[in-house]
Amino acid sequence: MAQQLELLLNKPRDATPKEQQEWINNELLPLGDMQLKFVAIMSVVQICTVGFMLLSFWLIGSFIIGD
Repeated sequence: MAQQLELLLNKPRDATPKEQQEWINNELLPLGDMQLKFVAIMSVVQICTVGFMLLSFWLIGSFIIGD
């Protein structure tokens, strides 16, 4: 009976320094730059959301009390 060959998925070869540098420059840095912009925009959105929430609390409180 024929037996299936073993896959060597658990034994990858080490990358050369040139391959590492290409990966860093072509994949890692561009993705990191995009993520930094996204995180910065989401931080501003989160701060604005908290500000609008506090403004809503103040407006609701002022209408209830009648100031």
